[in-house]
Amino acid sequence: MSTDIFSSFSALDELIQVIYQSIYKFVVLSSVTEDRWTVYMGLSDSEGRWWKGSWADSDVHAILGSKASEKLVEGFADQLAKFFVEGELYISNWSSAPGTEIKLTLGPFANKPMHVSLEEMSSSQAAEFATGIFLDIALQAKSRKCRLHGSSISFQSSSTSSVPPRPQEARPTPQPSTRPSGVSDSSSSKKSEAPQPIASSSRATGKAATAARTVDTESKADPAKKRAAAPEKPAAPPAPRTQKGASLANPNKKARKYKAIEFESDSE
Repeated sequence: MSTDIFSSFSALDELIQVIYQSIYKFVVLSSVTEDRWTVYMGLSDSEGRWWKGSWADSDVHAILGSKASEKLVEGFADQLAKFFVEGELYISNWSSAPGTEIKLTLGPFANKPMHVSLEEMSSSQAAEFATGIFLDIALQAKSRKCRLHGSSISFQSSSTSSVPPRPQEARPTPQPSTRPSGVSDSSSSKKSEAPQPIASSSRATGKAATAARTVDTESKADPAKKRAAAPEKPAAPPAPRTQKGASLANPNKKARKYKAIEFESDSE
């Protein structure tokens, strides 16, 4: 019957907690075996003083009844484990004087707190228990490279490849903007829009050059088109027809006739 009861107390096995009470500091451990639930309590800075208390099946029957179901017992144990993990623990009737009857109280603010009576262990019993605890710690430390405390750093096994990772190619770092702090966004947008007219004029110039090359190519291919494309010179007016007997200086007038002057001879 006892085996059936404490098989439902697995939630209370291998628990450890610290209690700060007044100026004292206690460490409390919980352990479950086939026939009982045992609690150990040690006082810090007390030359190794330890206390021990346990529940047997009779203690569980006194609380839950002799006909309690497995589900009820398991729920009761889970509630005790919750008090333990959340630190709802208190040392009732505490006194450092030897021989004092003290109790570990679980759920001191609950409607029905649970109590475990504690008795001080002898020096040899305390040393034996402490040695067993350190042995368990040493066995657990093998899974973390024999370190006393667990570390957040994951240790790589010796079989892990030591090939260094391939370095990544360096990427050019973008240069920061050298725009003066006083220049607003509107002025920068105007500057970005300024090259647009130049681009349109360059496109017009390119179109004109393309048209000129096209005309020149066609002119070379067809001389008739080249002559047609060249501008015609105005024809010279015909020379006026010279009338008979007209003056050379003014063709519209008749030439003057000169009569030879005859001089009389001295002999007459």
